[in-house]
Amino acid sequence: MSIRVTRILVIILLFSMWLGVHTSFESSSDSVIVIKLDGVINFAASELVREGMDEAYKIDAKAVVLLLNTPGGLLDATFNIIDLIERSSIPVVSFVHPKGATAWSAGTFIVLSSHVAAMAPFSILGSCAPRAYPTGELVEDPKLINSLTGYIVQRAEWHGRNETIAEKFVTENLNIGAEDAKNYGVIEIVANTLEELLEELAEKGQLTIQTKNAAIHYFGASIRVRVLRIISDPMIAYLLFTLGVFGVIFGFFTAGYEGEIIGCILLILGLIGLGYNVDLFTIVLISLGGVLIFVEMREPGLQFFGPAGIVCLSVGTLLLLRFDPARWLISPEWYQPFMLIVIALVAILTVFSALVLYKIVKAKKKRLTVLEFIGGVGRTIDEIGPEKVGFIRFHGEYWKAHSDTIIKPNQKVKILAKEGLTLIVEPLKEEAVISKPKKK
Repeated sequence: MSIRVTRILVIILLFSMWLGVHTSFESSSDSVIVIKLDGVINFAASELVREGMDEAYKIDAKAVVLLLNTPGGLLDATFNIIDLIERSSIPVVSFVHPKGATAWSAGTFIVLSSHVAAMAPFSILGSCAPRAYPTGELVEDPKLINSLTGYIVQRAEWHGRNETIAEKFVTENLNIGAEDAKNYGVIEIVANTLEELLEELAEKGQLTIQTKNAAIHYFGASIRVRVLRIISDPMIAYLLFTLGVFGVIFGFFTAGYEGEIIGCILLILGLIGLGYNVDLFTIVLISLGGVLIFVEMREPGLQFFGPAGIVCLSVGTLLLLRFDPARWLISPEWYQPFMLIVIALVAILTVFSALVLYKIVKAKKKRLTVLEFIGGVGRTIDEIGPEKVGFIRFHGEYWKAHSDTIIKPNQKVKILAKEGLTLIVEPLKEEAVISKPKKK
């Protein structure tokens, strides 16, 4: 490939990356930026909102609409999004959409903190009570409950919304539908579609938003945010970290460095996705499991070390992703199926690890038996003698060997000793072809 062609390909690649990073629109005085927040609220979601808000400022958009359908998520990421909303000079509208969508837990905090709150018919707000996982029990820590209650009540008061209902979202784990939310003054608008929402905003003149004929721009995330969104998903982050740990451990016992390299990459991506929120004792437990497996592989036959290592790895991976109520605010409806997936994943990895350990230990035992089996019988491949080293075949393996006597090919030999990687052999008496060494 010529240098010119290479340069053209590099330019095309850089331009494609620039397009992915900078998803911009033509400036318009009647534009609305729409940002979809589906799934768990994490740092990828907060970065998506940040980029979308920057684009809104760039094109002087009339409003930013957050389309919410979420089970909740990280409190830090949620507070980052709320901070962006509160510092915005452009009105931010939270719209729980489509019909039947949910804005549970962290999503409810975002809705009540927005300049305008809207819901589609049959959508739901609420379930903000913190829970202890994996038990699912409601947290009774007054400090945490009071701080979350005070935060959401202040946002409701700020925007003239029902403070009593806002408090019950946390203290009583209240859920409320779209019509009731509007009747009780929790939200301002119930709309079927985004276009209907914008028309009603224009008719009501809320916050001087002129949106009736506004151009709708769905904001696309940059490549960075898309990658961050993938690895920040709790299930994927958990899978990456777990596979990384197992990959590094078992990579040490395979030829080459592919296992270690791939394991380290997965481990780093998993740590990024988990936000480095990994419990120290969990890491110690997983490390202990790795050490026990290492000892079993080096010294096969210890019996207890291998199974104990597998147990440590399995328990460690189960405890790896701990949902701290002070850090996460996510609904039990999302967490319960998630835990089933985690348990199934750990079971599969445990069985796979046990099978791999069994195969490796079995191979080690076989190899040790071969090396220690002095007195075994092999067969020559080449002619060997006092000054001529050749190969013999022993238990399906080829070994270098020499003898004090000359032995022809395809003759049976008895192993007397081993010097390094070379075997010392002698011919079996019934097949020996003895010849005196030639004089120099």
